[in-house]
Amino acid sequence: MTTFLALLLAHLLADFPLQTNRIFRLKIKGNLGLVLHVMIHIIMAALLLRQPGQNLDLLLVLGLAHFMTDWIKVRFPGNPQWPGFVLDQLAHLAAVALLSWWWPEVTAVLPLWIMLPLILLVLLPAILMLLWVWANDAQQQTRFQESASVHWASKRLLTISQRTGWVAVVLVVVCRLIIY
Repeated sequence: MTTFLALLLAHLLADFPLQTNRIFRLKIKGNLGLVLHVMIHIIMAALLLRQPGQNLDLLLVLGLAHFMTDWIKVRFPGNPQWPGFVLDQLAHLAAVALLSWWWPEVTAVLPLWIMLPLILLVLLPAILMLLWVWANDAQQQTRFQESASVHWASKRLLTISQRTGWVAVVLVVVCRLIIY
């Protein structure tokens, strides 16, 4: 269970606050940006797992699974974008669950009582990002074009999501340093 939570926390951190606008643009441009994004995922997972050097196989498979999922998403963007966003996150969640089941002996560095609140905190930027994607899709529909709240969400939620996420990144790093 803690393996799953550690990999989930690493994923949420790497896919939301640590995937900056610049990294996202590089990811869209080509495989080099995608590799950078995947390396961030691997580093975050290594930070949250005990003895990451002994679990390189898990980290490699995690990185490969993330690369393949994001490669498909980048190559086949949908319109509207929110269903692809949700499917992408479900695919990542399934990979994390499968890897946790396949490598049950791997353990997390942080205790459960610290990881659960951190996961809840990092879910906030993920939800804000989903709402931002939905708002951008909604603006293309006639019935939402005049909506001040949809317009506000498409202009502001990305920034709010990123700033909120960085608070979570700092908290995770501080907890990791204290626990180590």
